[in-house]
Amino acid sequence: METFLQDLKFASRTLLRNPGFAAVAVMTLALGVGANAAIFSVVNAVLLRPLPWSEPDRAVMIWSRWTAFDKTWVSDGEVNDYRRRASTLAEVAAWDDTQVNLTGGGDPERLPAANVTANLFSTLGVLPQFGRTFTAAEAVPNGPRLVILSHGLWQRRYAGDPSIVGRAIQIDGSAYQVVGIMPRDFVLPTDFHNPNPSALWMPQQWNSASADHGSHGYYAAARLEPRATVALAREELHRIAQAMTDEGLYPRQMEFDTVVLSLRDEVVGGIRRAIWLLFGAVGFLLLIACSNVANLLLARAEARHREIAVRSALGAGRSRIVRQLLTESLVLAGMSTIAGLALASAGARLLAWWNPASIPRVASVTLDARVLLFTVGIALLTTMVFSLAPSVRLLRTDLTESMKEGGANATTGGARQRFRNALVVLEMALAVILLVGAGLMLRTLSSLQRIDLGFNPSGVLTMRVSLPDTAYPKPEQVVTFYSRLLEEVRGLPGVMAAGAARSLPLGSTIGDFGLQIDGYVPPPGTNAKGDWQIVTDGYLEAMGEHVVRGRGITRTDTGGSQLVALINEEMARRYWSGRDPIGSRLRIGGDSARPWVTVIGIVKDVHHNGVAGAVKEKFYVPHAQWNTAVGFTIRGMSLVVRTAGNPASLAPSVRNVIRGLDPSLPVADVRPMTEVVGAALSTPRFTSALLSMFALLALTLSAVGIYGVLSYVVTRRTREIGIRVAIGADRARVLRMVLSNGLTLAVVGLGVGLLVSLPLARLMRGLLHGVTPADPLTFAAVAIALAGVALAASVVPALRATRVDPVIALRSE
Repeated sequence: METFLQDLKFASRTLLRNPGFAAVAVMTLALGVGANAAIFSVVNAVLLRPLPWSEPDRAVMIWSRWTAFDKTWVSDGEVNDYRRRASTLAEVAAWDDTQVNLTGGGDPERLPAANVTANLFSTLGVLPQFGRTFTAAEAVPNGPRLVILSHGLWQRRYAGDPSIVGRAIQIDGSAYQVVGIMPRDFVLPTDFHNPNPSALWMPQQWNSASADHGSHGYYAAARLEPRATVALAREELHRIAQAMTDEGLYPRQMEFDTVVLSLRDEVVGGIRRAIWLLFGAVGFLLLIACSNVANLLLARAEARHREIAVRSALGAGRSRIVRQLLTESLVLAGMSTIAGLALASAGARLLAWWNPASIPRVASVTLDARVLLFTVGIALLTTMVFSLAPSVRLLRTDLTESMKEGGANATTGGARQRFRNALVVLEMALAVILLVGAGLMLRTLSSLQRIDLGFNPSGVLTMRVSLPDTAYPKPEQVVTFYSRLLEEVRGLPGVMAAGAARSLPLGSTIGDFGLQIDGYVPPPGTNAKGDWQIVTDGYLEAMGEHVVRGRGITRTDTGGSQLVALINEEMARRYWSGRDPIGSRLRIGGDSARPWVTVIGIVKDVHHNGVAGAVKEKFYVPHAQWNTAVGFTIRGMSLVVRTAGNPASLAPSVRNVIRGLDPSLPVADVRPMTEVVGAALSTPRFTSALLSMFALLALTLSAVGIYGVLSYVVTRRTREIGIRVAIGADRARVLRMVLSNGLTLAVVGLGVGLLVSLPLARLMRGLLHGVTPADPLTFAAVAIALAGVALAASVVPALRATRVDPVIALRSE
C-alpha cells in the first residue's frame, strides 16, 4: 500500500507537470465514459428495470388481428371465449380507457381513467397499498359505483390521506366510493405509451355471458398457468381463433387471428432496437476516445524511453514499471470517471426532461447503483484498453539504445508509427459508422417530416372537454353547449377558426364502424367499413383539412336537417371506384332501421393513427346529427382553435370561456397541435438527435487524432524535414508529403468504415422510412464530410512543416 501511495503521488505530480496532456486525455475519456453512462441509464430504466407487476414474465397481452389490422382491440365475447377455452391461461382480464371529470375537493379535473374487469389486478399480480380491489360480484351490469385511486392522484389531490378509502368522490357528477389505493409505480401495460396514464380505475360493467365478437374495444391481458409459456399460449390462442372462424363467428376472408406478446415485449418491444442502437453507438464513441488517449500516451511514451531505461538500469523490474504505468492510467481513469459521471448526470436529467412520448419510463432515468457500477466497470476496462499499448511499447525499450538516443530528438521507429497510424484508421472507421447511422436517421426524420399529413398543425391550439350525462342528459343539451362554446371562442381576438372533433389526428387512435353503402356489393364474407370521425362546423377550417370536392359541414347541418357525411379520398377510391360519391348514400352500422346518410363532399386523406401508417377509409358526420344517425351522443370532444399568433397564448381565454359556460367542467390535454405531431415523431427525433451528437463527437475526436499524429510526426521529423529543405526540397513538396500522410490515413479509415457500415446499416432497417440502409446520398455525404475534416485536421501540421528552418533544425541536433 505504501508503494501504491508513492505511485499515486508520482503519477499526480507527472500529470500536473503536463496539464495540457492531462486535460485533453481526461476530457476525451470523460466524453466517452459520460456518454456511455448516460445511455446505459436509459437502457437500465427502459429495458432492464423490473416492470411494476409481480412475475411479469408470467403474463401476456392479447390482441386481435385480421385483414388490414395487424394489431387491434379484442371484444368481450373473445375474452369470455379465451377464459373458457384456453388451458394455458389461468386468468384473462380486460379493460378500456376513458376520461372522467373529477369534481369536489378542489378545482375540477379531466383525468384519464380505465374501466377494468375485477380480476385485472390479480392477473397483473398487484395488490393495493390501501384498501382492496373489486370483486366479481361488483363488476357486473348495474353494479355499484366504486373507484380505485392511483398513488399520484391520492397524494396530489387528497394529500395522501388513507381515510379517503371508504369515502365518496364525485366522478362525472355521480358519487363513487373509494375502495383502494394502488402502489406508487403501478400502471396498466397500455399506460407506458400514454403521455397521460390512467389516474383511477372503475369496475367494468362486464357481462360474463356475452357472445359479442363484433365490437372490438377492449385491451386484454392474461396470466399463464404455471407450466405454460408465451409460445404455448400463442399457439393455443391461434388454434382457438381458427376454431371460432370454423364455427362461423368470423368470415374466412377476414383471416381472424390473435397476437400474444409478453408484457415486456408489449411495453418495450417497439423501442428496444433504437435503444440498443444508441448503446452500440456510444460504445463506438468510447473506442474512439480510447484510441485517442492511447495515441496521446504513445506520444508521451516516446519521450519517456530514457526515464524507463534509467529505472531499469537502477534495478526496477518489469512488474514494478508496469504497476507505475498502470497507476498513472488509473489516475487518469479516476479523473475521467468523475468528470464522466458529471456529464452523465447532466445528460440523464436532460433525457428525463425531454421525456419522448414514445419511449416508456425514460422520465425515470437516474444514475442508480447499477449505472454507477457500470460506469466504474467501463472506466476500469478503458484503463486497460488505452494503457495497454503504451505499456507494452515502453517495456520493449532496449536499455543500451535508449541511453544512447538522448531522448526526445531521436527519430521515431517505423513500427511505433504504424501502430499509431492504425489507431487513427480505427478512429476514422468508427466515426464513419456513427456518421452513417446518424445520416440514415436524419434522412428518415426528414422523410417523415415531408409526409403530407392532410392537415396544417401550425397555429392550432387543442384541448379536450367532456360533458357528464348527469348535467347534460339530453343530446340536444350536448349539441347546444358545443355550439355556444364554439360561437364564443370564435369571437375571441386572434381566433381565425374554431371547431371540435371526436378524435384528434395523431393524438388518439381512431376506430372503424361497419357501413352499408348504396350501390356497393362487398365481396362474400366482408363488409364496408370506415374510421368514424365526428366533427362540428369549423373543424376542417381550424385543422387545415381540405375538401377536394363537394362542400364541407356547416351550421345548417343540424339534427333536423338532411343527414350528411363527408368521406376521405381513400374511401371514395375503395367503395365508389368508377362512380361519383357525391349525392350517394351510406348507412352507419348493420341495423337496417337506421337512416341513410348522404355524402356531400370528399376530404383529402389525413394521417390519423400514425405519421408513416397507411391511410384507411374514413367518414365524417356532423356532431349535431350523430345521435339521429346512430342513436347515441358524443360527449367528449377535442376543441381545435386556429390563430395567426402563438396558440398557447389563447389557452387562458378559451379556458375562461368554458368556465363561463360551466364552472364545473375541467379542461384536459391543452397543447398546440405541433406538439401532438412532435409526439408522433418522438422516436426518430430522439434517435436522430443522439446519434447526430455522438457522430459529431466522433468526428471531432477523429480530427483531433489525425492532427495529433501529424503534429507528432512533424515534431519528430523536424531534422529530416530540415535536411530535405536544405538539399533542395521546396515548401510545396513538404506540404504535399505531410498532407498525403494525413489524407492516406483518412482514406483508409473511410474505406474500412464504409465497408463495415453496409452490413451494420441493415440492422437499422426497422427504424428507417423513405430511405434504404445502403442510401447512396448518405454514404456520399459521409465520405465528403470525413474527407473535409481530415483535410482540415492535416493542414495545420502541414503548414507548420513548411515553416521549418533547416539551419535551426540542424543546429538543434
